[in-house]
Amino acid sequence: MSNLGQPNIDLTRLSSNSHTVNGKSLSSDDMINSVSMISMKINSSNIDYVKKFTSEGLSKESRIKLIGQIKNKLGCDIFEFSTCNRILYVGFGTNCDELERCVLSIFNQKEALFDKYSGIEVWRHLVKVCSGLDSFIIGELQVMSQFRGSISLHRENNLIDEMNSSFFSHIISANRLLRKEFGFNQTTESMLNLASNAIEEVLSLEENPLCVVLGFGEMGRKAVDVLLSQGQEKVVVFSRNPEKSSQRDLQLSSRITILSFDQWSLEQIKPSLIISTVRNIEPTFNSSNIIPNKNPVKIMDFSWPPSIDSTGISEGQELLGMEYWIKVAHKLGVEWDYESTIEKSEVLISNIENKFMSALSDRNQGMFRAFIYKTLEQLSSQWSDNRNSGEENLQLGAFSREIATWICNREGPFSSNELNEMILSTERKLNPSLLKIVASDVTEKIIHINAKSNLTEAAL
Repeated sequence: MSNLGQPNIDLTRLSSNSHTVNGKSLSSDDMINSVSMISMKINSSNIDYVKKFTSEGLSKESRIKLIGQIKNKLGCDIFEFSTCNRILYVGFGTNCDELERCVLSIFNQKEALFDKYSGIEVWRHLVKVCSGLDSFIIGELQVMSQFRGSISLHRENNLIDEMNSSFFSHIISANRLLRKEFGFNQTTESMLNLASNAIEEVLSLEENPLCVVLGFGEMGRKAVDVLLSQGQEKVVVFSRNPEKSSQRDLQLSSRITILSFDQWSLEQIKPSLIISTVRNIEPTFNSSNIIPNKNPVKIMDFSWPPSIDSTGISEGQELLGMEYWIKVAHKLGVEWDYESTIEKSEVLISNIENKFMSALSDRNQGMFRAFIYKTLEQLSSQWSDNRNSGEENLQLGAFSREIATWICNREGPFSSNELNEMILSTERKLNPSLLKIVASDVTEKIIHINAKSNLTEAAL
């Protein structure tokens, strides 16, 4: 080896802060700056737009197909998230204008009132969303569950790759820190829990009341559970498919009556309270399909988009839809010192943001270290055989980790001679012949890795 002792091994490029994405080397700043988001949080001026772009009411299969269409048309990973009060689309490797044009095209719309976020502001805003800092009820728990569920859906259906998936993992981590700091884990779970007091108040006015729940999905079952926990014995659920719905929770369905929507008018059921959790793109009850019951009744609609239009009820009936629950939520939010909480959260998010960027920068270095340790561990397995003593085999594993640590701690180039000397000068009691094999194998392997341009290539 003609240049033995010279700095002919330089692994710094493999452990640098750059990332290889689609064959291109990107810095951490490049990666975060390529993230864009368009979003709408429901208010009086954009409610019609939100209805047009939400995936609420779609089946799981339809939602996956929709996101896939956007991803294919835009040519990059897409993350979509819709709740009862917001919609958002995140694009990786695109800008806000391109993302908006694509979404408008897929939904066949000409305009929308999207708020736009780029770079680290996407991460900051999603941390606020996930943590409930941007919810109607500050700190609500349900949004966290919905967010995590949406991440899982995107991962399982290859809508976001591993690299972009880690972006959301850091959001979840930040969410945990914020919730712990503010004690949000003790706050109300959902809009339905918020309304449990209202339900109890309505039913306390009547003796032996009859309650009707529309839908027996997740929210419908929660509604039934609330009613039963309040001692209500007469609960009727209307579902599109009663037989299928009853199988979702056999214990719960055994305590109630489940009928089809067609049976409502035939049975002439006159409820004291109607709770709707039906998910549909258009209202199930409107001017052309009025609720069969004509008697005065309080109707609580927890669906989004709304399942009951104001034209779908009769005179004397009171509809408490999303606008009502938004107002109630704001009133309850006063118990939190909102302004102080938001101000403090900005400081916390900034601190967490710094950790996130450091983690993003360190990610490739961590992958490099893991690769080196794994490589040396594999070599140590090859060195262990029946000719070595049991004590020597035990030492080989520890020695391989020692060598890996030495390699990973090099801050610049080093020579193969330095690597050889480090191995041969060990104080471990190893057979000299075995030690020479170790030195030869490690040097040969590291020189091979040194010839590669990136970690992916080195691992082959």
